[in-house]
Amino acid sequence: MIRFARPAAILLLSAATVSGCAATGPTARDGAVAATPSADPSAAATAEGTGATPAPTPESIQTGTPGATGPATPKPAGKKPAGKTPSAPATAEDAGPRIVYLRVARKPRCAEGTAVFRADPVPLVIEWKITGATGGALSVDDPTNTPGTYGPVDLQGSQEFLFSCNGDVGSTETHTYTLYTVGGGPVRSATVTASAKVLDKGLGMG
Repeated sequence: MIRFARPAAILLLSAATVSGCAATGPTARDGAVAATPSADPSAAATAEGTGATPAPTPESIQTGTPGATGPATPKPAGKKPAGKTPSAPATAEDAGPRIVYLRVARKPRCAEGTAVFRADPVPLVIEWKITGATGGALSVDDPTNTPGTYGPVDLQGSQEFLFSCNGDVGSTETHTYTLYTVGGGPVRSATVTASAKVLDKGLGMG
């Protein structure tokens, strides 16, 4: 009987070993070990980070450069550049003779003082400008209003006149100068008057 007890114990130990291997894992027929799901949220974020770049959303397109994806906004019509105002057509009077100016450029002054302290007289200077004519004519102290009693003048110029200052002390010496246009149309005229006060009789005069 002792001879047959040892083989029975060996058989029981072998059967226990076979049954323990079946409980700890899959057999060779399963082919592969199933993956255990991970409870860590970072694993899912890592998996998404390794994928392709996501396509832009409609919101991202709208927040780009204005007008880049939509139709161009029409610009308001701008004002026309300001140009020169057309001048009025010249009239017959504008096209004809015209005295632009006749004026006193320097006022006259009579001489005064003594033989030691003497102020010399200051001559009168008149100046003028004529357009649209062929020439000019000047008259001085002419009550007949005859053009050119002093003589012809250029279209633009000046002339100096020395007052005599021969009147009584304290009196005023006055002279009148009239300018006329010559040629180019109807005669035009302009008059200027200049005066100087007599300050003394001068040297050697009573």
